[in-house]
Amino acid sequence: MRSSSSFMLLFVLVGILFSSSSSSVWAQNGANGLDVSDTLCQGMTAEQWTCLRQQGDHSFAIVQAFRGGYQINQDTARCVADAWAANFSHVDIYVWMCPNCDGNVPASSAMDNLITYLQNNDVSFGMVWMDIELCDNDPSCWNSLQDNIDFIQEAVQTFQKNNIAVGIYSTAWEWERVFGSDFTGFSNLPLWYANPDGNETFSDFGAFGGWNWPAIKQYNWYGSDCGASYDADWYPL
Repeated sequence: MRSSSSFMLLFVLVGILFSSSSSSVWAQNGANGLDVSDTLCQGMTAEQWTCLRQQGDHSFAIVQAFRGGYQINQDTARCVADAWAANFSHVDIYVWMCPNCDGNVPASSAMDNLITYLQNNDVSFGMVWMDIELCDNDPSCWNSLQDNIDFIQEAVQTFQKNNIAVGIYSTAWEWERVFGSDFTGFSNLPLWYANPDGNETFSDFGAFGGWNWPAIKQYNWYGSDCGASYDADWYPL
């Protein structure tokens, strides 16, 4: 994600492979996918989702379901349903929240509200990715390192108590500013990291947060096809 304020081995693929469908599109010994923010999702049509699946090199999708003070993306159900209908093989959702965003505290209540929305709208998804980054590179939406850890831990535990698999989206730079460079408490969860270098490879990955190997890479922030904009993602076979 360019900004959240405006989401191998069997373990690595535990999240994105949680749900199954038909055949996948593979590229460079891996799977190509895309993620869309709440605002991009809201502007996308079913025809664009179908075009991205059929003409674009994309097999999986990750849709933003919650954004800070804007809270629940009310178009999540439609976008996820459109992605499934377009025959995407895997569809996940992602969440960005912060302790100084309206309606985000306590984190458990905010995520309970999201879970209720997902259940009431029969949203089928593989897992939820917690997006850990600053607000437009502004640290004011976060508190102390320990407060931030406790806040996101509460959100993660809320999902886990509801049998929803969780992963982490971040970069080493964002991680250090939100949680501190020494925190490794989420390293048991799959990692989706960002480096918009345009390369479908993990060779650029540097260990952080207790992770020595990621699950997914976001390698392009400016994908565009079928009249739709998106971030481009990849993971290896």
